[in-house]
Amino acid sequence: MSYEYKLVFGDSSTAQHVIDEVKESSSCVRSHNGDLYLKDHSLNSSGDYDARLIYEDERSLWLQVNFQSAALYALIKAALDGRDFRCFEDGDEDEEVDLNEAFRV
Repeated sequence: MSYEYKLVFGDSSTAQHVIDEVKESSSCVRSHNGDLYLKDHSLNSSGDYDARLIYEDERSLWLQVNFQSAALYALIKAALDGRDFRCFEDGDEDEEVDLNEAFRV
């Protein structure tokens, strides 16, 4: 079962910055049509990927999380590098959560 979150950024450069940073990590196992497929190699999960980042527009990304992963949480948090963002479960603005909740850590 996967969980989906919409990451909404305070400026127009953060979404592309996150994509660029994450794409260069060893956790990025595939990039296709703007989507990044991420794998936490320490989990030994059976799925093709453990999380996916989907570029929506210059101010938002969708995050799909398939497995609890402290490593992928740390990767995304580092890519955000203190930038202003909000995380909404299922994209619902009434369901704001912390990023660590999205990764279940």
